[in-house]
Parts: sequence; C-alpha cells; structure tokens
Amino acid sequence: MGIGEIMTAIPHRHSISRRSSIQQLQQPQNGSNSPRAGIRGRKAKAASNEVKTTITRLEYLNNKFNVNPSFDVEISGDETDDSEPEGAKEHEEVERVEIEGESGKHRRAEVHFDPRLLDIDILKKQQNVHEIESSLDRSISLLTPLFQYIQDFESNLNTLSNEMEVLQTRLVNLNDEIQKNSKVDNLLTPILNDMLIPPQCIKILLHGKLDEKWVEQLTILQEKKEILQNYETKEKFNHENIVELLGLIDKLELKCVERIKRYLIENIKYLRGTHTSSVKAQSKLLQVKEIFVFLKSKNSRLAKEFETAYVYTIRWYYYFNFVKYISSLEGLKILENEYDAERKSTYSNNLSSTSSSYGQRSLMLDNTDSINEYLINLPKRLEKMNDENNQYSILGQIAESSGIGGMKFNMEQIFVFLNQTMMDNLTIEFNFIVEFFILTNNDDINNMIKQIFSPIMKMGTNFTTYLLNNCRSDYFGILLTIRRIQRMEYEIQNRCLPELFESYLNTQLLALWPVFQRDVDALCNSITQTLTSTSIIKMVVSSKNNILVPLKITQSFSIVLSNLVQLVQNLVFELETSEPLNSSIERLSNTFEKGMVQLGGSLDDAKGKRRLFLYVNFQLVYNVLDNEMAGTPPTKVSTTGVEGQASPVGETICNHYEQLVQAYS
Repeated sequence: MGIGEIMTAIPHRHSISRRSSIQQLQQPQNGSNSPRAGIRGRKAKAASNEVKTTITRLEYLNNKFNVNPSFDVEISGDETDDSEPEGAKEHEEVERVEIEGESGKHRRAEVHFDPRLLDIDILKKQQNVHEIESSLDRSISLLTPLFQYIQDFESNLNTLSNEMEVLQTRLVNLNDEIQKNSKVDNLLTPILNDMLIPPQCIKILLHGKLDEKWVEQLTILQEKKEILQNYETKEKFNHENIVELLGLIDKLELKCVERIKRYLIENIKYLRGTHTSSVKAQSKLLQVKEIFVFLKSKNSRLAKEFETAYVYTIRWYYYFNFVKYISSLEGLKILENEYDAERKSTYSNNLSSTSSSYGQRSLMLDNTDSINEYLINLPKRLEKMNDENNQYSILGQIAESSGIGGMKFNMEQIFVFLNQTMMDNLTIEFNFIVEFFILTNNDDINNMIKQIFSPIMKMGTNFTTYLLNNCRSDYFGILLTIRRIQRMEYEIQNRCLPELFESYLNTQLLALWPVFQRDVDALCNSITQTLTSTSIIKMVVSSKNNILVPLKITQSFSIVLSNLVQLVQNLVFELETSEPLNSSIERLSNTFEKGMVQLGGSLDDAKGKRRLFLYVNFQLVYNVLDNEMAGTPPTKVSTTGVEGQASPVGETICNHYEQLVQAYS
C-alpha cells in the first residue's frame, strides 16, 4: 500500500484551502532583515526542518510500501502550532497535493492527513523489515539447492520422457512382431505337437519296465504314427520329412515288438514251473493286454505262435495240477453209511477199497428193529445242499491233510469239490482268453478252451465213474450230485461259459442216472422181498402182533418217499415230468402199495383187521407226505434264484395216499 493510498485513507475533518507553509517558505519574503522577520525566519526555519524530516520519512515509507514507486508525492501543509491543543488536530483542513507521474502529467488528489502517522516508530518498522529481509535471504539460501535439484529433476525428466518415447516406439514394434509370431504359432504349434515325439516316450519304450505306463507310451506312439500318415496325404506339407519320421517310428515299433516278445516268453516260462500260479501270471498280462493287440497288428504270425505256445503251456499246467488235485481227492474218506447184514453196524470205506454188493443195508428196507442211520442222516445232507454258504471247492493241500487226518465226506461233496474247481478255473481261463487275446469268434474261443480243458474233463469223467463204482449203494448221494450238476448248468449260463463244460456235465448226468435207476430197482426188490417174506406174514398174522402200530418197513419207506418228493423238483431247465426221478417215485409207491395190499390179504377181514392194518400203514405214509408238503409253499424261490411252484408230483402222491386212507378208514 503506497503512501499516497495511506494518506488518502486517513480521514480529516477540515480541508486546507490555502497554500501550504512549505510553499510560503519557498517564496521570498520582504523585510527579512527586520528582527521580527528574523525571529519569524528562525521559527519558520525550525518548522521547515521538522516538516522536511517528516516528509523524508513519508517518502521512505512511500518507497518501501507504495505499490507503484514511480510516482512522486508532493505534500504541502501548514505549520502546526505547538500551543494548540491535541483536539485541534481533528479540525485541520484538507490540503491539496500535487502528484507528478512518470509521464509528467499532474493531477489533483485530496489527501486526508492523519497526524497519528507522526507517532509511528519508523525505526522499529524499519528493523522489522530488515529482519524480514534477512529471513527471506536465509530462506532463499535454503531454497537454492532445492531449486537446483528441481532444475536437475526437470532436466532428467525431459531425458526420461525422451527415453520413454523411444521405449514406446520399440514396444509398438515388439507388439506387432508378437502378433505376427502368434499367428505363426497358432498355425504351426498343432502341427509340431502332432509330429514331435516326446523324448520321455522314446526313453520309456526303449529302457522302461513293461507295465501300464509303458503301454500308455506305446499308445502315444501309435497315435503319432496315425497323425503323420494323415499329413502324408496332404500337399502343403514336406513329405520327405514326414516319410523320415515315419521311418523312425517303424524302427521304434520293431524295438517294441522285440521287447514284447521277450516279455511274453518270460511269462510263458513262468507258467511251466511246478510251484507257480496261473492267476498271478494272467493278472500281470492283463495289466498290459494292449501289447498283444499291438503284436498282432505288427506281426500276426508271431502273435499266432505265442497264442499256440500259451495254449499248450496252460494245458500242461492244468493237467499237472488237476492230476495232483484228483489224487488228493482220492485220498479222502467217504461216508457210504453201509450196513453189514450180520453185524448191523456202520462202517466207512476209503475210496480205494473195494465196494460191497447189493446186500448193503442202505438199499434194504426190511422190518427189523435196527436203526437205519442212512435214512436218519438224509435231512442233514439236504440241508447242506440247500445252504448257499456251502457252495465251495476244497484246496489240494487241504484235501491231502483232510485225507491224512481221517475226515469223512459224502459222495456229493467230493463230486462238487472237483467239478466246482474245474468250473472256477474254466471261468478264469475263459475270461483271460477273451480279454487278452481279443477273440470275438465263438468257434475260436471254443477250440482254444477245448484244447486246454479236454484232458481235464476226461479225467473228471473217469473220476466220476470211479466214484460211482465205490459208492454204488448211495442212491441219495447220486441224486444230490445230479441236483448239484443241474445248478452248475444254471451257473454256466450266468457266467456265459462255452458249451464245452455243459457237454461235460451232461456226460456226468448220463453216467449218474442209470446208476440211480439201478439203485431204485434194488429198493423195489427189497420192498417186494420184505413184504412177501414168510417171516413178516407170520408176524402180521400172529395174534401177538399189534396191528395198530405201523410196520418198520412202512416207517423207512415213508422217509425215503418224502425225501425223494423233496428232491423231485428241478426248477432250472427241465419240467418235472421229464426226469427219471418221477417214474422212480411212482414205481416205489406202486411196489409198496401192491406189497401192503398183498400182505393185508393174509389177515381175516371178518373182524376188519385187514382194513385197519392197511389204514394204519397208509395213514403213516400220508402224514409224513402231508407234513412235507405243508412245509413247501405253493410258490417259492429256489436257491438258483428262479421262481418255481410246489411239486405237482408230490401233490399227486400225497392225494393218492389220502384217498387210500379214506378208502380203508
């Protein structure tokens, strides 16, 4: 704020209309030599000096604080009377001040003079200004390095900006190149991936272990070859390079064929050992079953030779092991439950012992008081046959130890041991042949199975004949064996086995049924001989005999008939009327009925003894059959899982004896 502005801002009550005392002092005075004039002159001079001092201070302030210091301020005013009171200063007049600018033009300005300005301590203000100036100098000295740093930073920033522009240009160029390379990669990468063979793949195929991982690499190699063969037919590819790659793959495949050949030879040699497991060798081969397909596609003649070698090797393997197994079964002791007619005691024969003739008690239904243990044990044997948890085969080592330990088995158990083992091994071998050799033609499969198992099945047939020759009187054992064979036939269909084993079982049935019929003939002869014997006629006619008690032969016959009725059902394939068992039941029933009627004819009918005798015996047979039929529901599910109905043959026999009871009641 300039001094002129300060002066203008100060209010005054009175304006100065006369010329200032400064102007008056500047004019020459008349009579200056007079004493009064001299005194006044001295006073005026003193006042003029004081005013000059004030003006000097104002000019200093004007130079320091005026916004535009180019203006010169001329201030004129009257002298201030020291005798005037302080309040008189408020009534001063406004003075006219002439201000001369740089242009030389003059203009009038009214300035309100404030006498309080005279009281301002200029020195103190000046000191403050000097302090501010020194503080500014110090600040400037401190800011000088920062200013220099900012200048350097600006210079570096310009350099960096130039470098960034260069980098941006290079980046644009690189992006263009990347886009071009990306297009090339998109075109070439799939082709390179198709053509290139991983080094790890080659390393595993040449030196790796033949396992599932090796087969995976072999599959990759085959895929690469197929892709290259597809590229070979296209014109835009270099055929020379493709042909060269195909040649390398062919050489690598020859190396793979050589390794597969050695691997198969090792496994075939393993099967020729005496203490080896075919299941273990087959499981190893199945883990790499793709190798035979590869071998068959590359060298069919060699694959056929290996197939033939395997067939003859596994044939010898099964033959060798089944010979030992059958020998262990021959060492088992069988429960024939035969009775000596004189000693009337049970005994057991070893399979190697000679069999007794038809005089055995199991085929005799007499009227003696001896307990026929053969008939008593029939329910247990039926229960074992119907037990699903009892469907197992015995190991050869266990069979040998059992024969040495004296364990005894029924005929049907020994038969099942051999045939169940044979069927299980045939199932394993059939699944392996189909899965490993990839055979789809049924004739090829049947021929291979026939070559492997024909000797074993021939041994099984001979063993069955040998077993029947040593168990001629066990007619229920034969019938239970027939039922087990029929269940095996059903199991064959579930396992989808070849027809060879079914033919083998049919051969077994053809050997078993005639023996069973022969035993039934022996039973019929035993019943006829017993009922027509003189001793039983005398016993019946004798007054000491109680006709209200059924005969012993009736009790035995009812047990035999009820168990035969229980086994009459064949719920798998055949109808009941197509089995020889139905005619056998009718023969036994007719023989017994005819013999009882003839025996009852020897009694006197005047007192009704004959009718009472026949009623009591037929009533026992009917009760046993009725209890047996009552335990059989009208519809049931057999152990083979096939729904069936109660035996119509059993119902017919039961109804027949019910009519006899009613006729003689």
